[in-house]
Amino acid sequence: MPQASKTAESRFEPHYALVASLFAMGTVCALIILKTFAYVISDSTAMLATLADSIVDVAISIMMFMAVRYSLKPADEQHRHGHGKIEGVAALFQGSFMAAAGLFITFEAAHRFLDPQAVTHHALGITVAIIAIALTFILVRVQKFCLKKAPSLAIEADYAHYKTDIFLNIAVILVLVAGLIGAPLWFDPLMALGAAGYFFYTAYRISMKSLDMLLDKEVSKKLRQTIEKIVATHDETHGIHDLRTRKSGMTLHISFDVEMNPDMTLCASHAVVRDLEAEIMEVYPHAEVLIHVDPKGDTDDSRHRIAGLHQ
Repeated sequence: MPQASKTAESRFEPHYALVASLFAMGTVCALIILKTFAYVISDSTAMLATLADSIVDVAISIMMFMAVRYSLKPADEQHRHGHGKIEGVAALFQGSFMAAAGLFITFEAAHRFLDPQAVTHHALGITVAIIAIALTFILVRVQKFCLKKAPSLAIEADYAHYKTDIFLNIAVILVLVAGLIGAPLWFDPLMALGAAGYFFYTAYRISMKSLDMLLDKEVSKKLRQTIEKIVATHDETHGIHDLRTRKSGMTLHISFDVEMNPDMTLCASHAVVRDLEAEIMEVYPHAEVLIHVDPKGDTDDSRHRIAGLHQ
């Protein structure tokens, strides 16, 4: 059986997603104050790009915090599968916000190409960018740590987003240093366009992961292989089929059919199923497992109506 006790997933602690959200909100509020001051003084479009990013960040971080809190609510009569899908909805909104911010930066950069302006207060801008990189790096490390304990799509989307901040602030430093050495004025809006492109790329990635969750895409081949190996370790089992996996918030939903000797008693087959569930949840403690037992050689039932999936 896979050695689950040593994996990060075996230490599932969902409250770490809330910790990551709160830490992000505090960090971004500090960055907004810092970047607003720097933009007013330096008038750099690259600095504006990072400020726009931080303004979007704080709104998104509040939304992500609310989404994570809601997703952690236990299942109820109206939501018997839980509330995890709200994370997919929230992350999709985040991707939309990022795409909108990318458009804003693109239009502003185009304006600066037509009406270029010299960047000033280079030392201040460089200082702000270095501080922002340091704060964002700490935030990203905290989020990465929290993701190991709480695999939240909302936090994963934030993590991907905040990594772009490091790139943006590096772009600001390049613009300001270029200004010091007499680079052409179009270099500033050019870097802003590069930042906008990174916004669009990250927005696309976040949106696709959101849609994957909302549309119940299969989780991964590795997960399927792990489950198949666990089932194969039991002598009482004679095959596994119709294995389906999906993710809702931080919860994995796993269901499959397992074949057993038709002469086994109900109690005996039930005991095997309980063992399988326990072993799977040792590897994936944030999973809900549903196992259907078929007699060996008789696997047809009304659920298997899609050709190619009953295997």
